[in-house]
Amino acid sequence: MGLRKNSVSVGAATAFWLGNTALNPAVLVFMTFVLSWKFTLLRIVLGIILVFGISHLANRFSQASTENIEKMSGAMNKMAAEDKGNLMIRWLKAIGKMLIGILPAYIISVLILGAIRAWLFPAIPATWADSIPVMILFAISGTLFVIPTAGEIPIVQTLLSFGLGYGPAAALMFSLPVISLPSMLMVRRVFSWRILVFLASSVALLAFVGALVASITF
Repeated sequence: MGLRKNSVSVGAATAFWLGNTALNPAVLVFMTFVLSWKFTLLRIVLGIILVFGISHLANRFSQASTENIEKMSGAMNKMAAEDKGNLMIRWLKAIGKMLIGILPAYIISVLILGAIRAWLFPAIPATWADSIPVMILFAISGTLFVIPTAGEIPIVQTLLSFGLGYGPAAALMFSLPVISLPSMLMVRRVFSWRILVFLASSVALLAFVGALVASITF
C-alpha cells in the first residue's frame, strides 16, 4: 500500500507483493528439505513467471484513468502534509489508520473462509486423488484461503501422507501462500478490482498448470 501511495507502478508493487511469498528463499530451502527438490523447482519456475510475467501484464492491463491519477495525487499530498510534526504521533496515527482499515476486513474474511473450509478442502476419495477436477478445486481454494508464509509446506506434506496426489498437492503448494481473499481486501484501496481479479485468476491458472506438470512428471 505504501509503494502504491508513493506512485510506484502497479507492476512493480505487484512484483514486490507476490515475490515476497512466491520466491521467499528461506521457504524454498525449507521446502527442499521437507518435500523435495521437484516441488522447489516447480515453485521457482511458476514464481518467476508470476513475479516477472504476470506483474508485467498487470502493469499493462492497468490503465490509469483521470480519476485514479487524481486520487493518487490527493493521497500523496495528504501524506506530504502528514509528514510534519512529532514522529511518534505520526507513527501512532498511521498504525491506527491501518488497524481500522485492514483488521476488520481481514478478520471477517478469515472467519468466513474458516467456516466454509470443509467445502473448500473436502475429503477426496482415493480414485480422485490426482484428478483434474480436484486440481482445479484446490487451485481455486488455495488462491482464496489465507495461511502464513511457509504454512503450505506442512499442509502439503500431511495431505500427501493421507494419499493426495502430486497434482492437487502442487496446486496448493503454489496457490496457498501467494495471494488470498483477505490480502486482496487489504490492498483494495490501492489496486482496482479489475487488477485484483486478474492477479487471483492468474495465480489459480498457474497453480493448475503446475498441478498438471506435477501429475505428469513427479
